[in-house]
Parts: sequence; structure tokens; C-alpha cells
Amino acid sequence: MNRQILLTAFKLSLIVLGSFIATSTVQAQLSEYDLGKPFGWATIGDETVTGGEGGPEVIVTTEEELDAALNNNDQGKKETDFKRIIYLKGEIRLTTMHSYHVQNKTIYGLPGSKLYNTNQDKKNGGLLKFTTESRNLILRNVTIEGPGAYDVNGDDALLFQGAEYIWIDHCTIGDGLDSSLDANNGSDHITVTWTRFRYNKPPRSGGSETDDHRFCCTWGASDGKADVSGGKLNTTFAYCWWDEGVMERAPRVRFGKVHVLNCYYTNVNNHYCLGYGYMSNIYAENCYFSDGVTPAKNYATKKGYLDYNLQVYGCRGMADTKQQVGNYDYWQPSDYYPYNLIPTEDVPGIVGNEDTGAGANLMVEVGKGVTGYVNGGDTPTPPEEPILGDLDDDKSVTTTDVTILYNVIFGTDVTTDKERCNIDGSDDPTPNTSDVTSLYNIIFGTNK
Repeated sequence: MNRQILLTAFKLSLIVLGSFIATSTVQAQLSEYDLGKPFGWATIGDETVTGGEGGPEVIVTTEEELDAALNNNDQGKKETDFKRIIYLKGEIRLTTMHSYHVQNKTIYGLPGSKLYNTNQDKKNGGLLKFTTESRNLILRNVTIEGPGAYDVNGDDALLFQGAEYIWIDHCTIGDGLDSSLDANNGSDHITVTWTRFRYNKPPRSGGSETDDHRFCCTWGASDGKADVSGGKLNTTFAYCWWDEGVMERAPRVRFGKVHVLNCYYTNVNNHYCLGYGYMSNIYAENCYFSDGVTPAKNYATKKGYLDYNLQVYGCRGMADTKQQVGNYDYWQPSDYYPYNLIPTEDVPGIVGNEDTGAGANLMVEVGKGVTGYVNGGDTPTPPEEPILGDLDDDKSVTTTDVTILYNVIFGTDVTTDKERCNIDGSDDPTPNTSDVTSLYNIIFGTNK
């Protein structure tokens, strides 16, 4: 066979193959432990968290546009009618708590965007609430800023009431009037990853019970809600950062199986972080409590509401613990879902990294979603797809590969993986002349 013809055909085949690879969609590569997709409790059950995937896209710049994008008219519609991908652009002021009953929505925050409310009063101090039967919701790279903590039994910055299948990722949430992020009334299947909680604004004194209500995350509204929330509120908090100003509730839990994985606590001089309350079942693993941080407090102390399970393993600043009151079964997250575990000593450098750790630090582009980090440098190059027929791993397909294939067929090459020699893709794993034909077709560009 003429070598020049082979080389010419080979070059043409590389052009075609390269074009195919270049146009393939590749998920953004983030840090080593950042999957860039939901895992944990949001993935357990009969549904899949996909948000608004496949739906129309809309850019939101005002409070009115947000309402139009997150309307309350999903009930009774077909699934395809209410899928939507929403991009928040710029700083958007909300003047009151907005309540939504929605499904199949993704909310992305473009770099520099923010939802905020400056009304520090009981009736109008909240931002977003997702009510009963809201489901399949994704919030990524969203910054939510409340008006500052004030104990008037007001609204939260972000609240889920009876909502299910939620993924919150790389958000920055803080300064909630009542709380910054709460879930209650039977909410379930929630995963919160790479999210940073902090209070930049001083608390307002003169509240009903306390002068400092910088209480961050309350899971379960009251001990008397077992009929609604018992067996629910199951949540994974992974790679989250509770930062300055968070006095307590990081999180404070009732009822749910809650996995607190590789979380970073720098909220020094706080009251406590993990609040284990009635029927809570907390599993804290490889978390890092900085010096000056109080790690936990028992809230299952009222007569008739004493039951709880608490397991703590591998944490810095809190001894390994396995304790319970009552007879509820302990649980282990790895029995439910797989996950990546960061060594505890590495948590500050990974989760606490301003550029690639927890918080709203993602590069988001309209039409593409997350494409990397804003200040994280170049994103890692995705692993290269193997080239069919490249048996000598030189990133090309040539007659040398044909020679290798013949040697495998005739038994003179016993080192090359035979599975790689299945060029024709048949069910017969034994290399044969059909594979040789397919290999020549690749060289000549007739088999792509």
C-alpha cells in the first residue's frame, strides 16, 4: 500500500476526528473535590435534580423581572411549560419577601450579581421563599444579602417550606433578618454545597428576645411539627463555610438525617455551630472548627422532646462522638450515596479558598451556565477522549497500529490490551480481521 496515500488519508481522518472532539460538550472542570453536579440527599429518591435544564433562558435585572420569571402559575401545567433557566444580572433590590410555588427552575447568578433587601422590618425584610410542592430547584453562584439580623420574628433571606429536591451550590448567603437559610414544613432531599454563610452587617439590638440574632440555618421550625417533618428534612451540607458573624445554627437541626461534610467554621466567639434538637440525626465528618469556635450544643432538652442522634468523626476542634437519646437508628451517609472526603487538615485551604472554595465565585455565562471560576485561573483541561485505533498511544492512527493489531491477532504481542483492539465494536472481544478492516477505514477517513 502506498505510504504517501496512507499519510494523506490519515491527515484527513485527523481533521474529521478533531472536529468531532472539539464540538463535544464538556462539563466545566472545577477543583478536585468539586463535582459540579448534585450529590447527597438531593439525589436520593424517585426524582432527579435537573432544574430548568432544557427550558428557555431569561436574564433578570429587576424585582419585577424576577417575579415574571419565577411566576406562581406552574400548578396544572405540563412539565415542559415551566422549565426555565434564569440568569441574575447586576444588583437586584427586593422590597419584600417573594413567595413562589414553582418547579424545574435553575437560577444562576452572573458574576457581580446580587439579590438584596434593605428593609429591616418584620413584614418586608425577607427575600425568597419556595413553598409547598416546589421541587427540582437549582441555585448556583447566587449572592443573597438580607438587611441585617433583627429579632422581630421576621422573614428569612432564603426559605424552603415543603419544597423538595433542591441543590444550592457556590452561593453566598448572609445578613438575614431572622435567618439566612431555613428549611421546614416537610422540606426534603436537599443538598447545599460550596456555600458561604456570613454576616457583614452588625445586628440590630432591641429585639423581642435577643440583641444579636445572627442565627444562620434552622432546619425544622418547632418540636411540635413531627407530623409534617418527621422522617424528612434530610440534607447534605458539604464543603460549606460558616464565616464571621454567624453566632449559631450552623445548622440547628430537628427531625432530619443531616450530613455535615468537610465544613469549615471560622465564626469565632460564637454561641455554637451544630445544634442537635428533637429527632435530629446528625452525622458530622471531617469538619474543621477553628480556634475560638464552639462546635455544638444540645437542644433536645424539653420533656417529651429529648430524642436525638449525634455522630461526629474526624473533626478538628471536636472529639469523635456517638451518642443518642431514644431508640432511633443511627445512620451512615455512605450507605445512601458516595462522596469525596477531604482530609480534615486540608479543609481550610480548599473550602476556605476565596477563589475556588465556598462562595459565589463561579464564572457563569449566559447560554453556557458554569464555565469555571472567576479568579481561579485556567480551569483544568478535561481528560482527553481515547482515539479509537491508537494502540501505541502516540495520539495518532497509523500503519504502526495496524502492525500492532496483526501481532495481537497472531499472538506475538501479548502486552497490548485486547479490549482496545476491538476496533469494529462487535460483541466478539477477540481481535480479528474485521478489526483490521475497521482500522484501515479509520486511516482512510471512512470510519469516524
